[in-house]
Amino acid sequence: MGTDNSSWKKVTEQLLSSYSAVALSTVQRRTAGPPNKAVVLMADSRTLMRSWWHDRAGYDWLVDVLGLHSALRSVRAMIGAGGAVMCLVTAVSLVSNIGPRNAFFAVGCWLIVGLTALWALRWWLFPWPSRVEALLWCAGADLAITFGALAAEHRVYGALVSTLMVVVGMFVIFQGPLILGLHICWSLLSGLVLVVLLVTDDPVHTGVAAGDVRLAVAIMLILVALNVVGLPTVQFCHWLWRQHALLDPLTMLLNRRGLDYHLSYVFRSDTTEYAYMATLDLDRFKDVNDTFGHSFGDEVLVRTAERLRSAADPDAIVARTGGEEFVVLGRLRDEPLVAVAERLRGAIETMPGLPVAVTASVGASLCPIAGLRDPMVARHTLHRCDFAMYEAKRMGGNTVAIEEPESTADADSRQHFSRTIGRS
Repeated sequence: MGTDNSSWKKVTEQLLSSYSAVALSTVQRRTAGPPNKAVVLMADSRTLMRSWWHDRAGYDWLVDVLGLHSALRSVRAMIGAGGAVMCLVTAVSLVSNIGPRNAFFAVGCWLIVGLTALWALRWWLFPWPSRVEALLWCAGADLAITFGALAAEHRVYGALVSTLMVVVGMFVIFQGPLILGLHICWSLLSGLVLVVLLVTDDPVHTGVAAGDVRLAVAIMLILVALNVVGLPTVQFCHWLWRQHALLDPLTMLLNRRGLDYHLSYVFRSDTTEYAYMATLDLDRFKDVNDTFGHSFGDEVLVRTAERLRSAADPDAIVARTGGEEFVVLGRLRDEPLVAVAERLRGAIETMPGLPVAVTASVGASLCPIAGLRDPMVARHTLHRCDFAMYEAKRMGGNTVAIEEPESTADADSRQHFSRTIGRS
């Protein structure tokens, strides 16, 4: 009996020692920052800026979010109101004492009145425009504002009119940094032309500002502050907030929203025929939480994320979709699907430094890469992976189940298991 108690005490001490080491690792990790790929990317400013510059999906994401919260109509009303205000600004300027300098500019300004009124009606009465249509409207607005600024009888007022490009820029923000950069270049070019005219034009059109280089520099600096400093800062912060909203705060993997978001844009230029998707669920994870506590459970999830990120291909998408469930999506190259799934399963099973064995049930399936761009096909593939993963659960866990339809092109075909591999 004494020997049994001594053995039990020794095992307990070993478990407590291991748990203490894990807890210390957790504290160090939270203090120094998780040493995983997602956080390293966030800490690397050059990579971060490159990712921001190449982002193209902000517009579609904005429309999806506004639609999800039933806010499309309200935002459309506000954007339409912006067009109505510009219509009034142009109309009032036309009949003011510093209206258009000649008949040509007068006709052009009346045309702008009609176009801005059309802008307002389009936003108020019709659905949200496509990205291409929105780009055309923004380009037209930039041209109209520049024309209106040049048309003004007084050059200082023309410079004031050019600041309306910031209003257009607030909408261009959602088109991505490249389009915003083009808008900013046009705004600065227009401003430069206006300040040159301010300095060189006849005093009749410039008043006391005639030849005042210092005033021209001040106006140009105002335009730089609004366009070069203000707009990119707002756009970058919006992008960074969007990226943060797509991450799981514990593991710094993509969350379910992030997975859905990236599915529409992943592998767009890839020539590989198929992608693989694997769903992993940790076995008996509730017992781990009940035995060692939720802090230890969180550490297991963080380590699981690191193991999956290391085991997956460098360009694969790894997401935590909820609780102890993870999804890995990547290109299927020369390696068979079952070998990919086994590699992921083995990465969890061989996780070092834990006082208890952690395993996962894995369900995997194939999908044509072109099909991932269809949300219905992507969701159907994820559903098939879940189906396979639960089959692996029913087999006792720590198991890989591969599922694919009889015809990959038939999204509604019967589900069956082409291969199942069990592990003791």
